[in-house]
Amino acid sequence: MDYTIIEREPFTVVGIRRTTPYGGGTWAIVKSDGNNVTAEKTFGKFYDLGLCFGFGHDGSNDYMCAVEYEGAVPEGFDSFTYPAAKWIKFEAKGSLKENVLGSVWQRINNEFLPQSQYKKSELPTIEKYVIWDEAADICNVEIWIPAILK
Repeated sequence: MDYTIIEREPFTVVGIRRTTPYGGGTWAIVKSDGNNVTAEKTFGKFYDLGLCFGFGHDGSNDYMCAVEYEGAVPEGFDSFTYPAAKWIKFEAKGSLKENVLGSVWQRINNEFLPQSQYKKSELPTIEKYVIWDEAADICNVEIWIPAILK
């Protein structure tokens, strides 16, 4: 698998964090309740980051739709600050119908991580949505795994 190792200084993300009974549920919320439009007005762009804080034993997903942001957190938004960390960046490019994003995640968890010198740290993973176009059936998503040595 192709990947890039990146060292990042601390950074903050701002958005909407929810726990939903299934993966991806937070995206449905921010698209249906108008929050994505509010984000565009507030930050100058739609949410482009998805942070996964983890899954509960019941399958629920603690997730945040966000943008990278500097400054005071606007009222009504949640924030999370990442410390300086090492990241492994992967790319998922291709067809949405062929589940390219899910396939890359499977390869990361079943092939790359078990065989590499790295493991996920306790920080939330990030999906950066560079392109997500359902009408054109294309996506380009960067998967950022916070990593430490095994």
